[in-house]
Amino acid sequence: MKKIALAVMGVFVAGGAYAGAPDWSKVTERKVKLFYPGQAGLEWVMNKADHSAVPDIVEKKRACSKCHEGDANEIGDKIVAGKPVGSSKSVLEPKPPAGKVGWIPATFKAAHDGEKIYFRFEWVPPKNGDVKMDKKNEVKLTMMFDGGGTVEQADLNGCWGTCHNDLRSMKDGKDDKKTKYIKGASLDGGKFMDLMQFRSGKGEKPVDGYITDKRYMEGGKGLVKAEGVKEGNKWVVTFERTLAGGGKGDHAITPDKVYSFGFAIHEDYTEARYHYVSLNYQFGLDKTVEGVKYYYNVTKQ
Repeated sequence: MKKIALAVMGVFVAGGAYAGAPDWSKVTERKVKLFYPGQAGLEWVMNKADHSAVPDIVEKKRACSKCHEGDANEIGDKIVAGKPVGSSKSVLEPKPPAGKVGWIPATFKAAHDGEKIYFRFEWVPPKNGDVKMDKKNEVKLTMMFDGGGTVEQADLNGCWGTCHNDLRSMKDGKDDKKTKYIKGASLDGGKFMDLMQFRSGKGEKPVDGYITDKRYMEGGKGLVKAEGVKEGNKWVVTFERTLAGGGKGDHAITPDKVYSFGFAIHEDYTEARYHYVSLNYQFGLDKTVEGVKYYYNVTKQ
């Protein structure tokens, strides 16, 4: 029998014994293109002079995924190479990182058991550069989601509502400690993004936090387990989370709502904006949403 070497990294369990993940072979998969965004903050994305699709986004409620899911790889290739993009022919990466690819393909799956929800991400790391920004973590994977229509335009632009031009390492950034935020955020009013993050470094604990006026890396109680497994050169990252949440910055996940989400992968020891990001997607529990290709039905297993 051929032996397969597995490296299990960054495992975190809370709240008792692990009951076991779903049979992932029976769960529907979704292919996702994650692309390199450079300094494309919300202000650039939603500025008509830069991005000609703004009227369609605002007036026709056309989501970013509807237009760009097919060519996200082309956009990432141009941005990472320092080539101009958009109506304004903007160069969104002033310092093209040598050897970095513009996009990576990933596979997304999700399922629930009535009490917990499980998310699974799989991808093959690309060949990247030699600069190690985050020396502790070869990989970080972050997922964010709203409370089901609680964050303005999250159904159209996903996580971009947290990404702004004045953040650290961005175009207008002046504070190297300024992290993601949501304008007009309200924790009590549900206007925040729930955040989970896996970190591959030895001894590193996953994050169960949220984003309001800034990014908070703790407070949540919903995350039960986060695990990253590297088989050869393929990464598989899974989250196990209670549907109820129950902590500060935790959205309850209920069958009556549709949740907007996005995820990002920091590959090859990178940090800050030097990641690969998804466009906006949505999920709901055991419900079909006709005509929305970026919607994922999370079924009970």
